[in-house]
Amino acid sequence: MNSEGFVIAPGGAPFFFLGGEVGAVCTHGFTASPEEMRWLGEYLHARGLTVFGPRLSGHATDPEVMATQRWIDWYEDELDAIALLRQRCRKVFAVGLSMGGLLSLLAGAAGLVDGVVAMAAPLHLERRDLAFAPLIKHAVPFVPKENWPGRLDAYVREVQRAQGREVYGRGDYGVVPTESAGQLHQLMGEVLRRLPELTVPLLLVYSRADRTVPYDNLALATGLVNSADLVTHTLENSDHVLTQDIERETVYALVWEFLSARMD
Repeated sequence: MNSEGFVIAPGGAPFFFLGGEVGAVCTHGFTASPEEMRWLGEYLHARGLTVFGPRLSGHATDPEVMATQRWIDWYEDELDAIALLRQRCRKVFAVGLSMGGLLSLLAGAAGLVDGVVAMAAPLHLERRDLAFAPLIKHAVPFVPKENWPGRLDAYVREVQRAQGREVYGRGDYGVVPTESAGQLHQLMGEVLRRLPELTVPLLLVYSRADRTVPYDNLALATGLVNSADLVTHTLENSDHVLTQDIERETVYALVWEFLSARMD
């Protein structure tokens, strides 16, 4: 239980895997929890990396807590994670999924990491309601998610059971705080504005089958960044949570291939 009396949900605690002198901050997405980055973190740690998976403010506790947070709070969580790894690692990479990808891109644009992996990062979404969140947040403070917890939660539970883990699923909220949706919209705008400043090595991974973040975000990102070392990859079958869906092993291998080639 945290200091405000809210219980951190199973899978919601940050994880830290002590390894070598190269570190990776693995940052989860909007309304989710560190659990969706844990398997990737374990994969990278098994290959010698020091890995930290932060819990972004307001996540994995209660949607009412999340609604009190601002995008700058989430970015400060990212900065704290990077600073923690800088204390013991000679190189630090930011690896993020969805909103975690946005935070990783922002840190990369600021020159705070040695490279970025952004997976399914939403630079634009086909949801005009995000821009109107400040106007409707009092009348509609929370919006239920459709078909939640959905297919992926059941799939994650199957994997957890098969691997002998505690079975608790994805660790994702079933509602979206309207205030938080507005903060996500502001963060997207800030990242769009700062992307031309990004020059560090960059891996972008998107899926054509993503029903949350349109695939054309990949082209938008590649058209804005100024990384001379830019790698892109397209998945064909995964939905939005690339680190837990059916092509996750491909994703892990892509991330490791990118990082291992830039560790010296």
